[in-house]
Amino acid sequence: MALTREEKNLLKRLASGAFEGFVGDDLTTTGGSTVWKQIKNGVPAMFKQGPSRKFFNGKENERIVGVMHTLQEWATDEQKLEFLKKFGWLMKDEAVNAYSAKFKPKK
Repeated sequence: MALTREEKNLLKRLASGAFEGFVGDDLTTTGGSTVWKQIKNGVPAMFKQGPSRKFFNGKENERIVGVMHTLQEWATDEQKLEFLKKFGWLMKDEAVNAYSAKFKPKK
């Protein structure tokens, strides 16, 4: 796959940590789990954390944090570009927004 100059630049910025952090808003499922997308160390990933629980142990309330799962990881350059095409419009960067807009489905 031949990469354009724009794609090479976006991948370089992604690897450098320019886009680190959460992408979009988190989503709470009907079961109480939370799902979110995050870029960490230049690798976009989708995570899911189950609902936390509370119980009384006889003295005080204890809280058990829900189990966290990695639902999907976009590790290769092709996968990273697919992530930027699909979710780039959610990011706060003009270059990524413009790249993502090129692949927006036409109505």
